[in-house]
Amino acid sequence: MAACRLTLLGGFALVTDDGRPLSLPTRKDRLLLTYLALSPGRAQARERLAGLLWSDRAEAQARDSLKQSLACARQAFRQAGLDPLRADRDSVTLEADCIESDALEFVALATGSTRLERAAALYRGELLEGMDGATAEFEGWLRTERERLNDLAVRVLEQLALCAVPNGVSGDATRLGRQLLARDPLREPVYRALMRLCVLKGDRAEALKIYAACCDALKRDLGVAPDFKTEELYRDILTDRPLQPSSGPEATRAADRPSIAVLPFSNLSGDADLGHLCDGITEDIIIGLGRFRSLFVIDRYSSLAASQQGPDVGEIGRRLGVAYIAQGGLQRLGERLRLTVRLVDAASRAQVWGEAYDCALSDILGVPDKVTGAIVSTLYGRVEQSLLEQSRRKPTLAAYECVLRGIKHLRGYDPDDNTRAAELFQQAIDLDPDYALARAYRALADVLIHDYYAPDAVLDKALSLASTAVDLDGSDSRCHWALGAIHAYRGDLEGSERHYRRAIALNPNDANAIVGLGRMLARLGRPDEGIDRIREAMRLNPYHPDWYWQQLGAVLYSASRYADAAEALRRATRRGFWSRCYLAACFAQMGRKDEAAAEVAEARRLRPDCSLARMRIRDFRTADSKHFIEGFRKAGLLE
Repeated sequence: MAACRLTLLGGFALVTDDGRPLSLPTRKDRLLLTYLALSPGRAQARERLAGLLWSDRAEAQARDSLKQSLACARQAFRQAGLDPLRADRDSVTLEADCIESDALEFVALATGSTRLERAAALYRGELLEGMDGATAEFEGWLRTERERLNDLAVRVLEQLALCAVPNGVSGDATRLGRQLLARDPLREPVYRALMRLCVLKGDRAEALKIYAACCDALKRDLGVAPDFKTEELYRDILTDRPLQPSSGPEATRAADRPSIAVLPFSNLSGDADLGHLCDGITEDIIIGLGRFRSLFVIDRYSSLAASQQGPDVGEIGRRLGVAYIAQGGLQRLGERLRLTVRLVDAASRAQVWGEAYDCALSDILGVPDKVTGAIVSTLYGRVEQSLLEQSRRKPTLAAYECVLRGIKHLRGYDPDDNTRAAELFQQAIDLDPDYALARAYRALADVLIHDYYAPDAVLDKALSLASTAVDLDGSDSRCHWALGAIHAYRGDLEGSERHYRRAIALNPNDANAIVGLGRMLARLGRPDEGIDRIREAMRLNPYHPDWYWQQLGAVLYSASRYADAAEALRRATRRGFWSRCYLAACFAQMGRKDEAAAEVAEARRLRPDCSLARMRIRDFRTADSKHFIEGFRKAGLLE
């Protein structure tokens, strides 16, 4: 049984088994014992020890200093009746049988599978906290050991957070997390663990505050947003989904189906005319891959957002939570074009497949289908040819480019964005009257110009355009998505749900359609199903546009979860008229009158003629609609 105990975590202390302190006169005596104690039973070369602690002295003087320090350690141990040091001419060994060390016990518990609570309790601070290494050589060793033990502490905390049960969270786990963040406020795994622990203790509000602190720290010090795992956990907490034993792509995706993100294709020629074509090819490949139920395909919006944070495919894969990255470029070669594509394993950064396609400009729109087939063939060893054959009839190149330009304006924030989008979509229709997607987007733009206040004549025309689009190409999920939205604006909720479901059947990875269905389910009185759907869309499009937050906020309001709804609505970086109205209703339902009044004032600033009478449009005729009207009235929106 040990006769003394050495404390190294959070400072330094050497005491007997009955609590009497054993004194070591100098800091270097304590540093020497620490070094020996962390490798008990292992012979350490005298030359190595002298170099670590007395590198500023001549060799003979350094060896004499080592000899003197060992003598001081022996004298301290004799006070406890111990003699654990073994030394000869060349080496020194500390026998471990009669000495216990909190650092060694912590390492043993942290690397085992049990007693993690004890490990958390032991980690009261970093190794030799408050002490420096005396020499550059020892400081380097100490820094490495501190990082090793800190990493183990993070691992302990993560495991505790994953294994804990509701109301079974130890105070030591929370203390450990706070301690680790105090030393390094950029450790995302620690934030995630603390968020989980707060939820398990029943304190969701604190978990959301910890997420906000994580966002602030990363933005302030690194200029980045939280990674995929952190965002996914936040959304689980916000939507009150049961926490899974493990989180992230390894648990939710890779074991289920291969996951892939297609990064925006590069314009290798610097030719301005090729810029929109690069965007279109990228989206066409994503749409093509999205038809395969056996793949998990990240939305283009999120792929673009992640790629803008840095070029490293490994980091992009980690942020998006995908196993594979597809990337490429387009360049002009005289009168022809060359499209180069490669498929990369995100974890290893190794190229899995690559190809170059040379074609005439007029034939470029047929290349994305070839790329889609090659990627699927590479991942599965086969191609589901029937899905590839569902590809829409290719439009003319000029019409295609008009649609690409229009999409950039659709749902924009400048006053004339939607008007400009409608003009470009109409140009595409004039150039190619059978271009289904141009008609679908034109229908949507016409309604958005009126910000959902569209008069009957506009809605009738939009319905006709969107229905024609589906007739022209019923295999394009985006056409059904647009038609589903138009039905919703007209108050035909069943028709809206039908076309949203058809869009998802055609493309299970269509995040926009999944969001639309989620909102529609809430309007039909099934908000919990709606929340699940929007969460699914946010997994597909983790860097989604702001309107996803508005839709989630509306669905949470439908479920009478007003605080969560307000949290979601405030996540939008730009809040339009409807977001302000929804926020006002949330605050009014919670009795927060001043905040409700402030949102009403902002809504009136954006639209001076707003009133309940104007809001009672077709979209507000269900029990869910009455719930919103109640909140608007409480907030002070006049009849």
